This record gives sequence, C-alpha cells and structure tokens, in this order.
Amino acid sequence: MSRKGAGLTGMTMLAVLLVPQAVRAQDAPPPAPPPPPPAVIEVAPPAPPPPPLPPPAIAEAVKPPTATEAMPATRPDTLPPITVGAWTRIGGKFQNANDPKKVNDFAFDNAYVELHVGGKIHKNFGVTLNLNANMTNFGGASPNMGMTSALDQLGSPVSVMDAIAQFDLQDEFHVWAGHLLVPVDRSNASGPFFMIPWNYPGFFAPGAIGAPKEGPYGRNNGAVVWGDIMGGKFTYLAGVFDNGSLTSSPLFSGRLRLALLDPEGGFWGNGSYFGEKDLLTIAVGAQFQKHGSATAMQDKDWAEINGDVLFEKKLPGGGWVTAEAAYYHFNVLEGGVDNSAYGLLAYATPKIGVGNIQPSVRYQMVTVKGSGMPKPWNLDVGLAYLIKGPALRLIGNYSHTDMDAGGATANAVQLGVQAIFF
Repeated sequence: MSRKGAGLTGMTMLAVLLVPQAVRAQDAPPPAPPPPPPAVIEVAPPAPPPPPLPPPAIAEAVKPPTATEAMPATRPDTLPPITVGAWTRIGGKFQNANDPKKVNDFAFDNAYVELHVGGKIHKNFGVTLNLNANMTNFGGASPNMGMTSALDQLGSPVSVMDAIAQFDLQDEFHVWAGHLLVPVDRSNASGPFFMIPWNYPGFFAPGAIGAPKEGPYGRNNGAVVWGDIMGGKFTYLAGVFDNGSLTSSPLFSGRLRLALLDPEGGFWGNGSYFGEKDLLTIAVGAQFQKHGSATAMQDKDWAEINGDVLFEKKLPGGGWVTAEAAYYHFNVLEGGVDNSAYGLLAYATPKIGVGNIQPSVRYQMVTVKGSGMPKPWNLDVGLAYLIKGPALRLIGNYSHTDMDAGGATANAVQLGVQAIFF
C-alpha cells in the first residue's frame, strides 16, 4: 500500500472512532446547575446567668405597714379640716318713724354679719366659736332674740354669739356646753337665716312678746344633752341655762322632734330645707324656771309649752311647697299674753333664670287674757328670689301690724339680701 493510501485509511479509522463520541455528546441533556449554598442561620449567644441571690444574712428588711394597712388601734385619727364661714344680711325698710302707718321714708335697719369658726380637736371633741355684729343696731333689739336683755340694751359692735365645747360620743349622745343656743322651738333653732320670712317671729320687738325665754340672739350660758335616734328620725334635746346671775334660778329647756318622712337630725334646725327634703316633722318644747316670773308684782314659777309642725314637699319639675305652724302657751302672763301662734304658707317655683321665685305669707297673733282684751296680729307677705337657696337670696316683704287697740297700726315695705359663705 502506498504511503498515501495508508494515510487515508488511518484518517478514516480515526473519524469512525470520533463520530459516535460527538453524536453522544450532542444528544445528552445539559448538566443540572449546582444547588445553592445552604442559608446561614445566626445563633444568638446564650444569656448570661442571673446574679446570685444575696445570702440570708444581708436580705432587705421588711417595710413597715402604711397607715391604711396598720391595725385599727394604731392608725392615726383623720380629723376634718377647720371650717370657717361668713354670714351676712343687709336690709332696709320704707316706713315713717313718726307715723308708722306711712311708708314715705327709708332707712337701713339691718347690716348684720356673723363669723363662724369650728373644728375637731379629737374625733369625739370639737369647738365652735361664732361672733356677730349689727352695724345699724347698737343698743337695740337683736334680730334673733327671745327676750330683751341687758346685753342687748347696752349693745356691742362685736359680741360672742356661740362659744361651745362639743363632746360628740356617738350620734345618739352628745354633750355641748358653753354659750349656746337654747333648744325650745323651731324658730330659735333656725334663726332668721334658715327661715322663709325675712323677719324673725314677733312683731312688737323681734320675739320680745309671746316667745320663750332664750337670751341675746337666742343664746345663753349652759349645757345641752342631745342625740339623734334612728338616723335623725327622732331627736331629743335637754338643757339647763342661766344668765350669769346667782340671784336667779336656772332655766330648764327642752325639745323633742319626730320626723315622719325624711330624717331631720342635728342640734340646729331649719324653718325650710329649700327643696332638699320631703318633710313632715312634729315637735314639742317646754321650759321651766323657779321664781321665773319677770313681773315685779308677783313671784311665781315660770313655765311655757309649745308645739310646731313643718310640712315641705318637693314637686315635679324642681319646685316645692312649705307649710308651717306653731303654738305657744304661758302659765304666767308676761305682758298680759297667755298664748301666741303663727302659720306660714310658701311656694317655690322651678328654676327661672338662675334661681327659684318664692312667694310666702305668714300670719301671727297673740291673745291677752281677759274679756274684751285686744288681740294684736301681724301679716307678712314676701317675695324672694332664691339664687342658691338660703346661701344667696333676695327678698321683698310687706308687713302690716294691727294692735287691735285704739286704731294703732303699722306698715312697712322691706328689701333685703342674704349671703352665706360656708
């Protein structure tokens, strides 16, 4: 074989050997991509171990209990704050001083103020101190007084009205002593500030005729035992008083009060609760003083008994009605009077503007023992605007008095404002 033929033969054989490899390489699928690398998971470092507990020898001391956690016997008493109040009444009247039938002159007859301070020294012991002054009436009859006294006749710009040491053992038993209110009737308990009429009962002088024995501004030196039963449904008050004179016997005075609707407890009292309660309260009072007759021609024991009833009812819409009546009987004729009485009717509208309008009428009378004796009487017709009940009120009043003797009559038109800051 020639060298050329040998070369072809060799090349042919090489091609035969290479072609199947190429065909197999073209027919095979492409290789799969390599798998992604595994995700790297970060592992937080382990938390440090907690600090070791302190040994028992240095453990924290136990905290003492607070006042609210302490035993009742060790808790300190929480006393109410001291109360301070200012009360005032400013008024004037149209009346002729020389001819009281006429109302053609005007004068301010009332510029009266009271300062009240009170508080607890111990949970069972308190003190009350009240001062008063009437800048238009030094030496005249006081506006809330039972019978005239030397203090009223001398007059004083500022006087001590109340100075009371109060032992409050429980609701059913209190002992109050000092210079304080004489418990006998509703009028003295409420005073002029908490009754509906502008004038205190009594029309010869304020309370001077046909009234119980009390003292200046209804107060006297003495002591009172009193208490509220059944939450104020029944109240008793019993006291002994003197006027600071060893020449006169003590005055014994007391009062029992029964509330048939809402309770009416407490030492003081109201002639009206100005729409806050529904009331039907019946009460009786009595006084006795040995050799207590004030008549120079006789030396007799003095006694008085009285009764009163108060009805007050709230009405739908915010108004209320009030009816009150009282009767007094005296065993010794002071000034010839053996009986006195009064009756009152009043109605308060629902709120008109910022307050209630309250018209009222009160009739008073006394009887003088003996046939044909005069029977003096008085009529008060009032119109008040109650902005904040008794704490702020404006009032106008017409008063007519008939002495039923010799045609003696009197007329007066009064204007007044009353404010109480508790």
